[in-house]
Formats: sequence, C-alpha cells, structure tokens
Amino acid sequence: MATHKSRNQSSERREKMIDAGQALFLRDGLRGTTMEAIASQAGVAKATLYSYFSDKEAVFAAVAGRLVGELKTIVDGELSRPGEAWMRIAAALSAKHRFVYGLLEGSPHAHELYEAGSPENSPELARFDRDFEDRITAILREAGHGDAARLATLIWACAEGISRRAENAGQIGPATRLVVEKLLA
Repeated sequence: MATHKSRNQSSERREKMIDAGQALFLRDGLRGTTMEAIASQAGVAKATLYSYFSDKEAVFAAVAGRLVGELKTIVDGELSRPGEAWMRIAAALSAKHRFVYGLLEGSPHAHELYEAGSPENSPELARFDRDFEDRITAILREAGHGDAARLATLIWACAEGISRRAENAGQIGPATRLVVEKLLA
C-alpha cells in the first residue's frame, strides 16, 4: 500500500515539474528557462528535479510527450467520427493545428518552441506525424482514392502551411476544410 501511495506521489510530483516546465518554456522560451527556475516553479528542490530529469531538454521532451498524448486523443476522436473521409481528415488536421496554435498563442517564444518541437527536433512528434499521415493515407485508400500516399502528403503539407500562415486559430479550420475538400473532390 505504501509503495502504491509513493508511486502516486512520485507521478504527481513529476507532473507538477512538467507543468512548471511547460509554463516557463511558454513564458521564457527554451533558452531562457533554467532547471533552477523549473524547480522553483514546481516547488521542489533542484536535486529532486534532477532525480527525475537529467536536464531542461529532458523536461522539454516530457512536455512534448505529454502534448503528443493529448494530440493523439484529439486526432483519434476526429478520425473515428462517422462521415466522409475528407470531412474526418479535415477535422483531424484542423483540430491538431488549432491545438498547437492555441498552446503557443501569446507566447513571445512561440517560434523558438515551434522549431524546438518540430519533427526534425522531436522524435516523438516525428513518430506522431508519420503515424497520422499514414492514417490519412489508409483512410484515403479505403475511400477509393488513387495515389493515396501522394494525396496524403499534399494534404499534410497544405495543412502545415495553413497553420503557419494563420493569423488566428479561427482561420485554420475553414481553410483546411476548403483545401481538403477541393483536393479530394
């Protein structure tokens, strides 16, 4: 019983440190955040933080991992809905990009964090993106679209571009739906 309680406390403490890291990364950027600041924000000793994470990059990886878990839930929900393939794909891509946009919106370090969390820099995000694009390909094949892999790559690139150019989160959904509908019509 005591072991179960200590595991729960350990898990809660870890989550508190990840929460602190996320808040500080958004406020101060990756370069401006220190392990000392994360420990202070989380209300733990620096040694405690280091017993969970080797450095701030490990904290950032944990933040990214948790966000990928949230993205998987969001995307799975949209892709599992009933409806036409293009509608489910557009909804899933829109939801993914609105989530990321909403997370970074207002952070003076959004560009730095977006780049640090890009698939080129985050293996977990790269794996998520590959799996998501593969699911789009599978949905397109099931819907009878020829050259599904190439279409999925094109749709993916368009959604990425829309997200990067959006001036607010509200622009992402309508633009993504329009592009996906036109490409798959």
